[in-house]
Amino acid sequence: MQKKHESAIITYSSEESIDARKELFNIFNTYPGTDEEKERSLGLFIRGSLLARIFAIRELYEKIVMLPGVIIDLGTWRGQTAVICENLRAIFEPLHLNRRIICFDTFEGYKGFSEKDKATDLHKDGTYSVGEDYSELLNELLIIHEKNNAMGHNFGKHKVIKGDCRITLPNYFKENANEVVSLAFFDVNAYDPTLEGFQAIYNRMVPGGVIAFWQLTRNVIQAEGRVYAEKILNQYNHIINRSQFYPGLCYIVKK
Repeated sequence: MQKKHESAIITYSSEESIDARKELFNIFNTYPGTDEEKERSLGLFIRGSLLARIFAIRELYEKIVMLPGVIIDLGTWRGQTAVICENLRAIFEPLHLNRRIICFDTFEGYKGFSEKDKATDLHKDGTYSVGEDYSELLNELLIIHEKNNAMGHNFGKHKVIKGDCRITLPNYFKENANEVVSLAFFDVNAYDPTLEGFQAIYNRMVPGGVIAFWQLTRNVIQAEGRVYAEKILNQYNHIINRSQFYPGLCYIVKK
């Protein structure tokens, strides 16, 4: 039996809203129409909260269109942010074929919780596991989206890297000594991997580059907020904002 996603347990929604969500899922799974019709009609099923999340990713992407550097999705999970970024690349800069997207994840769930973390039944080592073969599926999905986009013959620019980011990130930068970063999304949610990931990425980030934290202000899981308060706030030259569309998404801009 598939485990419930945390959004089904930790939510601001009323019971009435949750029931309405279930009705929407039921229609989504039984919707009458061809594959082409369903694909063209996905707006029927996107709830406002997900649409806000997409708007927020676009908000940050637009800030780096004129900057060089790759996009990093650290703690990519199922890879939705990375796929959205590929499609935004095709919209905002279709001829920018060097705008690579690099996804990092264990794909075996959270890893690296320590005494500094507030582990719970919902947030602990192994939470968010998607299966050891998922990295291959995500890589295939990115290639398919590239092929569907403008200049689609130039596919395979992106990478999906499996493993603990405390090891894979330094290895990636060592193997790609020329690489700089323009935008990075963090959703690692363990203190030590978040800190070490930030340090590795910030050192390669161009001025004006953006680092986004999905969980910075959440009390339920405190790693990002703690790393920011203890290690970033007074030690790195930056400004911090929250997304206009998705208040939980906070981001810093490197000066």
